[in-house]
Amino acid sequence: MRLFRNYWPSMLVVAVILYATLFPHPLGEEEIPAFPGADKLVHAIMFGGMTGALIFDYMRSRKASAIKTGIIIAFVVSSIVTGGIIELLQGAMNCGRSADWLDLAADAFGAVVAGLTAPKAVTMVLRY
Repeated sequence: MRLFRNYWPSMLVVAVILYATLFPHPLGEEEIPAFPGADKLVHAIMFGGMTGALIFDYMRSRKASAIKTGIIIAFVVSSIVTGGIIELLQGAMNCGRSADWLDLAADAFGAVVAGLTAPKAVTMVLRY
């Protein structure tokens, strides 16, 4: 119960990512006009969001004003591994999705950017 209480925002983010990446048409059948590379931007935002949520939940639940580098690295790596597993699942599932290693690169980029920026932002948010 404590895990859920401390990490529910992260669990919600992961649930949204799983729905958005593993269901055939998470936004419906209609095509949404997008610019070239929009998919990669969305991947970076999703996995940056996952890393940021993990950092936020960790710091909030411990009432911490700082976070150790090793913890940040663990959260970044877990986000990247999750992205890799999702790409493998997309390749293995027959639901109209395909594995794209450039998606994984975008996931990793977002996770790393969040790992570098989220601790300071979370510290500022938790002060108020």
